[in-house]
Amino acid sequence: MHDPLLELLPGPHDADRPWLNCYGNDERVELTGHVLSMWLAKIAGLITSESTPGDGVHVGLPPHWRTVAWACGAWLAGRTVLLGTGEEIEAAGLTPELSVAFSPEDLCEEAEAQVLVPAASLALRWPGDLPALVLDGAADLMSYPDRFTPASLSAELPCLTDLSNDLTETGARGGALGDALPARLTRGELVAQVEAVAGGTGEPGTHGPRAALVRRPRTAETLLGVLAAWSTGRTAVVLTPEAGDDVAAAAIRQEGICEAQPD
Repeated sequence: MHDPLLELLPGPHDADRPWLNCYGNDERVELTGHVLSMWLAKIAGLITSESTPGDGVHVGLPPHWRTVAWACGAWLAGRTVLLGTGEEIEAAGLTPELSVAFSPEDLCEEAEAQVLVPAASLALRWPGDLPALVLDGAADLMSYPDRFTPASLSAELPCLTDLSNDLTETGARGGALGDALPARLTRGELVAQVEAVAGGTGEPGTHGPRAALVRRPRTAETLLGVLAAWSTGRTAVVLTPEAGDDVAAAAIRQEGICEAQPD
């Protein structure tokens, strides 16, 4: 069974170049495809071990390399990524199988499993004491294998639910689906959206830019931008929300990016 979404994700052998660089204030993280694939495998292992399929894996994280890793790990596990606040999710009548966030306040209380991840890019564990029954989204991942064998999935399976109804700049908007319904994309539809975002960029030439700046305020737009960069063989350079224009300028200079992505 052909799953077009998996073709966009890094695998264990993608070690020749960085796939994902993340810039925040006073920090920069670079992940090769090989390293990123290990994170995805561990996340997929934790998700499948700690939860059963439900309405989605709630990724309550802002743009960040960990956000990309958890979303892609959920897709590797064959799960739907669920975006939105706890209040929006409850209002929609959805129950996540797992909820991951940077702070306890951003977790979904009704989720089968809850995970807290450190906001610091290089942190290897949650700082301080975890709330009862909440997993450490960094330290607890270390016990899971570096490889994960995904199931054969149909392109028609849902993979992204965004309760803000703003999946892309040109994609589905709230009015198309009605105020009471979240916007949803199947795995095939998400890939089609990625192709639309990446349209016109083409493969980078020998002397062309090999990185794409992804500076978006919304998580859904960030995920689309990252996948679009990967689909054209480029490194995705993600800026965290607190990164200012000076950090963006440094990223553009250091990564050899010709043009900044418009806000």
